[in-house]
Formats: sequence, structure tokens, C-alpha cells
Amino acid sequence: MELTILLFLLVPIGYWLCFELRRYNTTKKEKINIEKINNFEKYMLVLNYFMDKAYQIVYKDQILVYSLEAMRPNETQFETAIKSFVTLVLSLLGPQLKEELINLFGNEETLYFNITEYFNFQYEGDEIRKNSVDNLMNQETATE
Repeated sequence: MELTILLFLLVPIGYWLCFELRRYNTTKKEKINIEKINNFEKYMLVLNYFMDKAYQIVYKDQILVYSLEAMRPNETQFETAIKSFVTLVLSLLGPQLKEELINLFGNEETLYFNITEYFNFQYEGDEIRKNSVDNLMNQETATE
């Protein structure tokens, strides 16, 4: 009899504790996400800083030669440059900041997509290549 009464009292208390614990964890996760959203600009400043550094390195190492020649690298070389860029950005970020950014963007694929888009945007705005193409066109029209 006493055991039945004890179980009758403990079961609702156990359910209540589980409910409160689940609610606490959900609230904690929401606070973390809200903090990341509130600090989004700071995360982007850090990410852009490292992407800019990595782009300068990869550009000088793998793209500059083509830009000076007013050419585009072939698809394989371009893909290699993008992979090098993403790898370098992630190395510069370090594991802890990388995880923070993955959590901010939702998953690794989205983070990598954004890093790749930065590379493509920077490459399309390549002033050296544009100037080289313009100079090449001016030389061709001058010789005609």
C-alpha cells in the first residue's frame, strides 16, 4: 500500500522534472541562437577578415598569373583555387571559430557555400584582369 502511494506521488514529480528540464534546455538553446543573431555583424567581420587574407594568398599564388595574362584559369585550376581558398579560410578560423560559424549558418554546407561565393565575387571584381583585358584590347585596336 505504501509503495503504491509512493509511486503515485513520484511518477508525476518525475514527469514534471523531465518537462522542466526539457523547457530549460530549449530556452538555453534559444538564448544562444538569439545571441548569435545579435552578434551577426561581429561574426561576419571576423569571417570577412579571414576570407580577405585567404583570398590575397590564394590570388597571388594561383590566380595572379592568369590575371596578368588577361586569361581565365581553366575549370580545373579554378576549382583547385576555390578548394585551396576554402581550406585556408577554415585553417585561419581555427576549430572553435569554425564550429561557431557552422552553428551560425546552420550547417557546414551553407558555410562553405558562403565562403565560395565570397571567392567568386572577389574573382569577378578582379581589377588586374580587367585592366589587362582593356590593355590587350587597346593594343589590338592600335595595331589595326
